[in-house]
Amino acid sequence: MLDEFALDDLGDLAEFVFNRTGMATRRALGAVGPGVYTNEMVVDGYGEPVTLAVAITVTDIGMHADFSGTSPVCGLGINVPLGYAHAYFTYGMLVALAPELPNNFASLDVFKVSAPDGVILNAQHPDPVAVRHVLGHFVTDLCLGAIANALPERVPAEGAGALWNFQASARSADLADPRPPVEMLMFNSGGTGARPCLDGLTATAFPSGVRTMSVEATEQIGPIVIWRKEIRPNSGGTGKQRGGLGQVIELGPSEGYRFDFSAMFDRIDHPARGRCGGGDGAPGKVYLEDGTPFAGKGRQVVPEGQRLILELPGGGGHGDPAERSPEAVENDRQQGYVT
Repeated sequence: MLDEFALDDLGDLAEFVFNRTGMATRRALGAVGPGVYTNEMVVDGYGEPVTLAVAITVTDIGMHADFSGTSPVCGLGINVPLGYAHAYFTYGMLVALAPELPNNFASLDVFKVSAPDGVILNAQHPDPVAVRHVLGHFVTDLCLGAIANALPERVPAEGAGALWNFQASARSADLADPRPPVEMLMFNSGGTGARPCLDGLTATAFPSGVRTMSVEATEQIGPIVIWRKEIRPNSGGTGKQRGGLGQVIELGPSEGYRFDFSAMFDRIDHPARGRCGGGDGAPGKVYLEDGTPFAGKGRQVVPEGQRLILELPGGGGHGDPAERSPEAVENDRQQGYVT
């Protein structure tokens, strides 16, 4: 290419691409308009609720998200490095403002962040960050919520947010058995928030793009049986546009085994909020089939012969529920989404 176009290097071409991309991204900020936009969200945290707060300042040259007012760091691994929060802020703004633009240095450079030392979205060594996604994935909905009034035709309601990951360490039920445990990790998603003109997406990760693995593949790697995996009726928030539905997963160890089960869940005590009069999504639930409740986070045991039931949260609804069309209501009923 250098020979064909008689170029000595790519410097001028890169500068052209960056200049065009930067101009296009800054132009897209005009849809929001200069000003300061704020939002707060309360999520489950680890043992006590966590408040996530943001103030987004929009100017002609960029956007700056300040996470002052966010809860302090936690002694457990749900803390989020500021670079991680920066990424999910930037992603949310590009999705809303310039989804057609390619990502490069110039498009990303428009978006800046800051946070006081010691808050949970500004983790620093040695703060534990092993499951940073549990809170980090809420940053996108937090920041979209801040600009929702400026872009009511684009911003969805809140969704399930964080993936419902779990790690199962399958061990022999015989504690004297010397065989090492089999480690399994599974990704699962609740529903996304309803969009201004469309229902939310069912059992779909957002802002993560992760897809779950198949039941068959999961059962091949270790002593696990997934007895049920189905859409969770009534879990999407009501509205002119319904929130995305969660799912129900029933699983347990194979005969002769038990699980040491590490939960990494949220939206159990604080469900996704609806927008513009839409209803909240259903909160998540975690319990054994005998009714024993499980905590949303931490290591717990699923005994031999028991099954664990996960009810994943739904997304919030959008708009006045009374405005939902009779055709959409009937379709939900026929599909079994509402009981």
